[in-house]
Amino acid sequence: MTGPGPETGPGGVPGPPPPAGGNWAPPGTWRPPAQQPHAGFPPPVQQPLRAGFPPPVQYQRPIAVRPPALPTQPREYQEFWRTPGVPVWKPLVAVLLGAVGFLLISLLVSAAGIFYDIATSGTTIDEVLAGLLEGEISQAVFVANSVALGLMVALSFLLQRIVGQPPGFLSSVVGRVRWRWMLTCFGISIVAVGLLTAVELALVGWDGLNLAPQPGWPLLLLAILLVTPFQAAGEEYLVRGVLFRAVGALLPHRLLGLALGAVVSSLVFVLLHSAADPWLNLVYFCMGLLFCHLTWRTGGLEAAVAMHAANNLLGLAFVPFQEWGGIFDRSEGVAGPEVLIQLVLLVAAGVVIEVLARRRGIVRRSAPAADRAI
Repeated sequence: MTGPGPETGPGGVPGPPPPAGGNWAPPGTWRPPAQQPHAGFPPPVQQPLRAGFPPPVQYQRPIAVRPPALPTQPREYQEFWRTPGVPVWKPLVAVLLGAVGFLLISLLVSAAGIFYDIATSGTTIDEVLAGLLEGEISQAVFVANSVALGLMVALSFLLQRIVGQPPGFLSSVVGRVRWRWMLTCFGISIVAVGLLTAVELALVGWDGLNLAPQPGWPLLLLAILLVTPFQAAGEEYLVRGVLFRAVGALLPHRLLGLALGAVVSSLVFVLLHSAADPWLNLVYFCMGLLFCHLTWRTGGLEAAVAMHAANNLLGLAFVPFQEWGGIFDRSEGVAGPEVLIQLVLLVAAGVVIEVLARRRGIVRRSAPAADRAI
């Protein structure tokens, strides 16, 4: 015996047919309001529910989730751009844009220094350019060049954003500058470069330096003290930050990427100094390798920036008190094996920094997006 069907009344008597539309239902039952179909779409098909079966499950189309740009597994500094969310072409684009940005910024800022020389000295632009081709750099052009290099910090942050990661992770793997650690590294580096200065003074003596206040020395000294730290940081962020990481992201093997990135960035570091002397180029290349090593072992640029800034500050401290001509001469034959003393002292400072980093537990690898891994 079967109960009345959906279209029969009590006792099996056929009931009146339901209206063609609307919300009519037999008494004691409920039906959701009829929905008007949207224009251009067919009306939804209502499937009758069968007794004893649950209502059909409504499935939603899965939403595509973009993989995070930050590492989901512990990564060292040089391999921080090797993540599922960073395509391999993005680091290459960052290097290309960095080279173009470096040339444009250097050209514009140096041009400002050149026009300042023309306006204040009464010389012509042909005379200024001829002097630059012969290696004669005025104080204004020198300061302008340092300012241009300092602007590389902002350019590097922009390139880090283009890659897809927050700018803070270009400073270190923890996403920020560890200022206390940087000041510690700066103090160690100042001691090493101070010893180098003492050795040089012992070799040539104070009389050999021919120190005497030069015209405009207060402004030049102030500019050196203010601009040089940013100039050193700009070189490190662009060369040891962007370039070192971009090359390290190309190779899946960690150590191969580290070695190739260190060699390539150190060669570019040599080219930036435009030296023709082989001994100077050897020192620049080895300093580049040392800065890469410190960046790798400490997980950030703080140690490299601190050592670079200390080296440049003490190296330029006597410039306002010396004859300007020939100070920046890097032609072949101006240096000899004695420049290796500087390298030895910097390496010794690097050893102290690395040992101290290990004892303090300085973070050298991290996975910021581990909790968001797919």
